[in-house]
Amino acid sequence: MWASSDCMKMALYAGGSGNIEKVYNCFTRLHIVLKDTAKINDEIIKKFATLKDVKKVLLRGNEVQLVVGIDAVRISALCNKEFFQKTSV
Repeated sequence: MWASSDCMKMALYAGGSGNIEKVYNCFTRLHIVLKDTAKINDEIIKKFATLKDVKKVLLRGNEVQLVVGIDAVRISALCNKEFFQKTSV
């Protein structure tokens, strides 16, 4: 099961949370839409593959797709909360 720390690792591999435009899911994949894919190379793809539950990594256009199985919905919600739903103090 993913935790906030896994989302942060994913962001690091993606070039930082500021490089993530959107995170969404389909049934078995986590889609990470990037602003700039220049930093994504074979070494980075291998790092994405080390994340929990990742079975395969695909680079399609400006998206990194992580095949994670049926937990994709939960992981997407967790990462969206981590990156885009800021709470005010």
